[in-house]
Amino acid sequence: MQVHTGEAQEMEVWQQDMAVAPSETREIAVSLVNCSLSFGDVHVLKHVSLDIYENEFVSILGPSGCGKSTLLRLMLELLAPNPGGKVVYAAAKPSIGIVFQKPVLMPWLTARQNIELTLKMGPNKKKLGKQERREKAEASLELVGLQDFTNHYPHQLSGGMQQRISIARALAADPTILLMDEPFGALDEFTREKLNFELLRLWESPTTSLSSVVMVTHSIQESVIMSDRVVMMSPRPAGVEDILTVPLPRPREVGMEELPAFYQTVKELRKRVKHQ
Repeated sequence: MQVHTGEAQEMEVWQQDMAVAPSETREIAVSLVNCSLSFGDVHVLKHVSLDIYENEFVSILGPSGCGKSTLLRLMLELLAPNPGGKVVYAAAKPSIGIVFQKPVLMPWLTARQNIELTLKMGPNKKKLGKQERREKAEASLELVGLQDFTNHYPHQLSGGMQQRISIARALAADPTILLMDEPFGALDEFTREKLNFELLRLWESPTTSLSSVVMVTHSIQESVIMSDRVVMMSPRPAGVEDILTVPLPRPREVGMEELPAFYQTVKELRKRVKHQ
């Protein structure tokens, strides 16, 4: 009987920790308002409303093919929601970076040249001189610890190093919002965990412009160890089924997986996934 009482008390404390901070005290970076999306007769998203706040890390979980990546494309304005829905940015539209599951590097360009290429493209890119592009590319490579591989080509680098270049490429444009579409899904577990904490270090660093990160992932553990909030999407046509606040302190560190709050949050997410 004592064991059950202790478990109940622990769960009560955990549920209190899961309480969301009042929204009026937080600045919104981007809002999706009543966003539905269809491709012909295929209904992908249904009435999705979601606020992403400044200075927070959000993970999006959901069944395969439910529309998680589509949600990121709405934020990038690569797609437009059906009539009645809208994507609203706070004040002026912020700079947005994107990191995909695969690095998508140009094989004939070096690490630095791949980053410089993105700094020359796009209507909203600042006009930078050749030397400025070089300096920004080298600085972003240093951020991800690849300053010694500036002149290496993609085939000379491991999968984890190529993904670091992809992250450096996104950071070089000084985004305030970073969207990540399963960025570590193709990596082995050891490299994935290492890059998880490297990404958190970059997000928390005052040397980058990053404010908000939105990451699509299939890993419950990854979503908990990295995020402030986890958004649960329903099967297609997908809507926001639930949002859980992660009651872990920051900065996140290796070993936090042993904390009761981590275990309880993972357990709760798994329970909700099974009920979908």
